Amino acid sequence: MRAWTVDADDIRVAEDFDESLLHRTPEIDSFLTPDRDDKFIVIATKGFGKTLLLKAKRILYQRESRPGCLPSGTLLDKPIGDKIFGREAIAFFAASPLPWSKLWLTAIAVAALKHVGAVDGLKVSPRLAGLIEDDRLHSVIDHFVRLLDFTPSELQRSATDTDGHLVPRLRAIKAPLAIFIDGVDEYFNKHVEVLNVSPSVTGELSPNVWYFAQLGLVEVAYQLRRINHHLKVFAAVRKEAYARLPQRTAMSQQYRGSAVDIVYSPESLREIFTNNIRLLKADRMVRPERLRTDPLQAFLGRAHVTHTYTREDEEIFDYVCRHTLLRPRDLMTIGERLAALRPEERLNEYRLKEEVNLAATEIAYEYLAEIAPHLGHLELERFLQRLPGHILTRDEVEMLFAEHNAGAGGADPKHVFCALYRVGLLGYVHHDRVRGESVQRFLRPGEATLEPDGVLPRATHYLVHPVLSDVIGRANPAYLQRIDRVNIVGYGRPWRETGTVDHAVRVDLLCVLKADVYGFGTLMRSGADAPVRRALEDAVKKWGQGAMITETRGGDALVIAHDDPLALAQMARQIMDEVYQAPGQPRLRMALHHGEVQTRQRAEDPAAVIAGGDAILCTARVEPHVEPGQIWATEEFRQQLSKKPSLWRTTPVPGPAGDRFNVKKEGGTEPDLWVRLYRLEL
Repeated sequence: MRAWTVDADDIRVAEDFDESLLHRTPEIDSFLTPDRDDKFIVIATKGFGKTLLLKAKRILYQRESRPGCLPSGTLLDKPIGDKIFGREAIAFFAASPLPWSKLWLTAIAVAALKHVGAVDGLKVSPRLAGLIEDDRLHSVIDHFVRLLDFTPSELQRSATDTDGHLVPRLRAIKAPLAIFIDGVDEYFNKHVEVLNVSPSVTGELSPNVWYFAQLGLVEVAYQLRRINHHLKVFAAVRKEAYARLPQRTAMSQQYRGSAVDIVYSPESLREIFTNNIRLLKADRMVRPERLRTDPLQAFLGRAHVTHTYTREDEEIFDYVCRHTLLRPRDLMTIGERLAALRPEERLNEYRLKEEVNLAATEIAYEYLAEIAPHLGHLELERFLQRLPGHILTRDEVEMLFAEHNAGAGGADPKHVFCALYRVGLLGYVHHDRVRGESVQRFLRPGEATLEPDGVLPRATHYLVHPVLSDVIGRANPAYLQRIDRVNIVGYGRPWRETGTVDHAVRVDLLCVLKADVYGFGTLMRSGADAPVRRALEDAVKKWGQGAMITETRGGDALVIAHDDPLALAQMARQIMDEVYQAPGQPRLRMALHHGEVQTRQRAEDPAAVIAGGDAILCTARVEPHVEPGQIWATEEFRQQLSKKPSLWRTTPVPGPAGDRFNVKKEGGTEPDLWVRLYRLEL
């Protein structure tokens, strides 16, 4: 087995396998232990080595001289090509995992009974009998592929025959038989890759086929353990499909206990990379004398590289690792490129960095193609080209999100930043309580389901993954020009504030006023908006004295934060009355709330600005519900106001659900936001 093996399909026979390249985490070790068969489903996203691990299990089985393995003559049973369905079949197979469970059970039962010579005298339907009698079909996949050509009625009849005739014979098998199945996801990739292609070209397609074909196999593999403990099915399943099990069965916890989830720590990835270096000949080393004691230095000729802009010395493997998605396959891609350099080239820091960045770009393009079937409707490529830099503030994220959705022209919001976050291409800055400092956090591929839920972690800054640098830079050269000279973006790296970026966010409990001019769009179209803009700005300057923060936005909206609820209520009344004196008698809608407000300060401007917070979000959601010319307050603000003597009255506003309003944004996926509202009157 050669170093930097990217594709486990290169391992065709047991002699091709080098166990030294297999990194054993505790979970992987329990899976490979010969006398333990309680784990039999291997789950991971692409690039984590599902096929390699499954082949290792098969090879170790054979080395233990265990009889009875399927398929014969090859390590894993794997379908080839793509499956095209007709309209009737797609309606049948896309409905639920149940038809797939029945189909897998039939295919496994026929192959197993053929293998042990227990098919004589079976009284089954003619179509199923034809499969059983065909001596050209041996493996599970041989029968599985042929069963896919059955009509739904023939499959239902075969399922009945399987339950009544094949399963009883399965129970009677006395000799151990292990079946190894891989590549089911690839056989049905078309169903998630080319949905926009005409059915006349591809056949009928449904993403559910991709998911249910794998879920059905998981269910049958588990059920067969109950039927006969001599019969074992080991299978590889994509993590994206496995994540749907809780939605489909109450047995998801039991199934999870039977699965090995491939996850590698940075230390494990370092060992995987180092083990591949050890397979190289000494003449491929920059410093061959260090090969035994320090393989990384022997191969790369250095322990550190210097970051071009921060001038920080970065440990060499940390540099390599942050240009990957923390998948073993990515390390193999980088290692293979570096190994292709002559040792004297590899010693040159510029050439080394150049090859690492080229490999990172290759990794990024492959990963974007991999996730495109699941997120293609978000138009990620078009969006990436518009990013101004690799470090984004919260305000920039909100602006880009709004612009992207406006350009898409659709009614449903496209949660593109959420999607990038969930697939591990967008990180954020958060405070690590254990380390006691701000650090960078990226999800790993497979750590979250691919479907964006509209929830993005709230943070001061968001970080674009380094693998995307050249992908974006090729279409948008300005992206590469916006450089942070203090922070290196990468997994778990510390975050340092600078004078050119926002300082740490401060959180306070404050009263917040959010207001806008009702019907301002009509005023703009008629050209009558200028006097209203001036009236609003003048009123805020006049009556907003003493507030902690006053912001006017877009000429028709304002936000005021104050620590005194009575003072804020009086400001609201005075500003509303003054703006009403402008031409056209414009009316304001005003919402008041009390809660957390996030503020920040820039080095060049000591005045605080609003960075976010629950109180800002709540007032923004309440304000569109307010009647023009009125001031509405939440229960939280009313409680603060009641603590001070005043002539203000609070009258409950009846809502659609009794005394409450659900003010969440319409058309989005954000959670419900129920509030009680009161009209403020003197």
